[in-house]
Amino acid sequence: MAHPLIITAEEKYGLLLREKCRQIFSGTDMPSHDHLHHDRVWKNAAMLLDRLISAGMVSDHGLAVKTIIASFFHDTGLTVNRGPDHGLESRQICSVYLETTDLTGYDCNEILDAVEKHDNKEYTGNSDPSSLAAILSVADDMDAFGEEGIGRYEEIYAMRGIAATEMPGMIISNVLSRLRHLETTYGMFPDLIAEMRKKAETVINHFTNKPL
Repeated sequence: MAHPLIITAEEKYGLLLREKCRQIFSGTDMPSHDHLHHDRVWKNAAMLLDRLISAGMVSDHGLAVKTIIASFFHDTGLTVNRGPDHGLESRQICSVYLETTDLTGYDCNEILDAVEKHDNKEYTGNSDPSSLAAILSVADDMDAFGEEGIGRYEEIYAMRGIAATEMPGMIISNVLSRLRHLETTYGMFPDLIAEMRKKAETVINHFTNKPL
């Protein structure tokens, strides 16, 4: 069973955020990044957060609430901007929602910064594993692995006008970058690393063997 802080965040915000996210994507045909993607990212984030709490690495009792909100808004900007810089639009959409909550300015800014920067996959420097930014980024990365990740890459790269002949090399590079970040940030969880490495290999093998 998940930690009580995660359960409380889910009970308070889960249904509301799922419906809000579904509404935002209701007029957008983007199965790979729709409200269901956001739900999967929240589940990944909750799993990471539960591990971190159990390891005594979390002191912020509000982190679960910030995580669930950030998870359900991180890609909402794709409804208006399908480029890799959609985080700014996601931030704006999330900002409007946060005005309806009782969260403080500091917490709101932390959520908005994580949402805006979640798709920056350059990964410069070392990430704090217990930070909202790292949890959200890696939870999103985890959804890019495995069989679902294959369709996710194909859809979003096609939407961005990337030629089919260029996709395999770009996708493999992106997968490896995400995997390295996960390994360096959450190396204290070797079982998770092993599981995600297998899923990443599924995507890499698919595009390595894909005829051009």
